[in-house]
Amino acid sequence: MTATQLTLDTSLLLEYWKDQNKRAVVERLIDLSRGAHVDLVVTARIREDVPRPPLSERIDQLAELNVQEGPSVTRLDFWGLGRDVLGDDVFVAVSQQLNEELGRMGRNPPDWRDWDHLHAHFLSGRSVFLTWDGRILEIATELHDRLGIDVKAPEAWLAETGL
Repeated sequence: MTATQLTLDTSLLLEYWKDQNKRAVVERLIDLSRGAHVDLVVTARIREDVPRPPLSERIDQLAELNVQEGPSVTRLDFWGLGRDVLGDDVFVAVSQQLNEELGRMGRNPPDWRDWDHLHAHFLSGRSVFLTWDGRILEIATELHDRLGIDVKAPEAWLAETGL
């Protein structure tokens, strides 16, 4: 059986590192990873989400949690040569459309880092993007319909899979 490829949003690791209310959910995902049921990745854009110590130092310890750091989408100011990947025009067009649609409705769209996490997930062809970010969760249906990206809250994914 092949492990399900999950991309973790930074919100999950912050919950874990800060020992907040939903830490047990992240611990469950880590346990599933250690048991080879899931493959956990964060994108390199986590370094812009968590730029300062003491939490930024934990990024270099992800392997201890059985979480890998994957590539991000290339941006000139943040480009990691040999790590990051070029973007996809279709993804960019859809993200711009969604930003405009949300703006017309008076809602805040995901920020550029959120889009980069989703873009890298899309480019990597991973299975599910897990997040607690409400701005991403509220467009989950659109992301699935327009780009084939499955976005779920971790508890919902765990309940659906029965793991």
